Amino acid sequence: MENQKQDLPSAVRLAALERIPAAAKRMGISVSQTYREIKIGRLGPLVKLGERASALSGESVDRWIAERIAESTPQQAAKGGGRE
Repeated sequence: MENQKQDLPSAVRLAALERIPAAAKRMGISVSQTYREIKIGRLGPLVKLGERASALSGESVDRWIAERIAESTPQQAAKGGGRE
């Protein structure tokens, strides 16, 4: 039991928060679009850091990016559809 770090599952990550401008830059969208994504429920929730500061969880940003990639993957080709 000397080294308990090896007992942790590899999927365990440290929680990280990203300020809105940094998250927007990583996602490749504007800060305004980031707030729109939060409003419609595709991103978030916001975490208040102080009276005038908010952030997003890194996990939320990662999930949003993965969903956009999944949406852009051609699904009809996998289903046998397409133009004939």
